[in-house]
Formats: sequence, structure tokens, C-alpha cells
Amino acid sequence: MRIYTCNTCSKIHLEAGNVLVHFPALENLRIYMDYLESVDVPYYAAINSKKGLEKVIILPVGETAVNMAFTVQEFEMLKDTVRDYLTGEAGKAEAVAVCGGQQLSSAPTGHRDDWYFIFQMK
Repeated sequence: MRIYTCNTCSKIHLEAGNVLVHFPALENLRIYMDYLESVDVPYYAAINSKKGLEKVIILPVGETAVNMAFTVQEFEMLKDTVRDYLTGEAGKAEAVAVCGGQQLSSAPTGHRDDWYFIFQMK
């Protein structure tokens, strides 16, 4: 999981698993962080674990049939990654989280948006 400012398009990109979320401005990322902080993790973890789901935190993607699904640990890592970018890394090129023992340390160069499922914040 990582977040970085693209030096090609100047958007903020958040990579979480197979999903790439674009934020056109820092304010959009702040709004997203407010949303993440509002999620009642214990409540949804309890409800969704009773359904047999491994990924118990479900975030809808706009007004679509698509959802982003996280374990509690992945969700906390998502919040930490966004928080770190907003509080301590906003002036730097990227903030990086360690996921699965592997540290991702550089933004892709010349990436193609059609390689990813993309959710565009408006």
C-alpha cells in the first residue's frame, strides 16, 4: 500500500491492493481521510465476520456495484498511510507503508491508467 504525488499528472495516487484511487487535490484526500476516520471499525468487523467474510471492512466506491474490502489490519494500514501523507509527508514525493514485508519505495514512471481499476475522486 502506498500513496504518492505523480510527477506526470500531479494527482495524488493511493494504491491499495489491486485498486488505484486518484485524488486531484490534497483537499480531496483530506475529505477521504475524514470518511475513513468515521468508519466504525469494531461495529462493521463484528457484523461482517458473522457473515463469514475475511475482509470485514467494506468501503463502497461511489455509486457503483464495486466495493473495496479490507481486513481490520489492512484498513488501519490504509488510514495510517493516508494520515502519514497528510501530516508528515505532504511536502514530499510519497509516503510509503510496508505491506507483506515488502517496502514499496518509488512511484511508477509513465504509468498507464488503464492498467488499474480506477476510482476518480470528483
